[in-house]
Amino acid sequence: MNYYLLFLLMALARASPYGALQAACASMTPGHGFNPQNGTSPFIVMPLTSEIIQNSLVPIGLSSITSDYFKGFFIMAFSDNSSKPIGKFSIDVDGQSMSCFNGMDNAATHLINDDKSFVMLNWMPPYDFVGSVHFRTTFVKNMSHYWVSIKSDPVEVIQFFMPSSAAHFSSNSSLGLALLIFIVGMI
Repeated sequence: MNYYLLFLLMALARASPYGALQAACASMTPGHGFNPQNGTSPFIVMPLTSEIIQNSLVPIGLSSITSDYFKGFFIMAFSDNSSKPIGKFSIDVDGQSMSCFNGMDNAATHLINDDKSFVMLNWMPPYDFVGSVHFRTTFVKNMSHYWVSIKSDPVEVIQFFMPSSAAHFSSNSSLGLALLIFIVGMI
């Protein structure tokens, strides 16, 4: 049997048109049997905000900056002081969340390997997380052309502070209690 044909069949068997395989968690590579591209990626990962209050969603756009399409993606979020992905992803169409390193929904990948020029997803930081986070994304154009771990601009997750005037109302005061319930209900 021709060795080239055998290699091609092995590479095709490892590819997943329905999202990244669990093995991608460690290397962020699709396992297609080809080396990643070294040049500038024609795709970017764009957090649509640079700062959020803790326990809020970060909308993220995965986009082409040329006329190229991508067929697949794999994304995780990292704090500045952690090598393990953090937070949870949610995505309505064009993708699915997956779990890496014993986490829960801490990564996201494509659902079907059709052509995409833009994908929108959301990320939620861990409860009470405060700090800087960035997103790393692998974009797959085709079996042999993919870019690994494209890094986003950072997003600052800042602490939520209850207004000091609301915290000082006495629970014995019916007006103070009503105002505190109103303020908390608005959050």
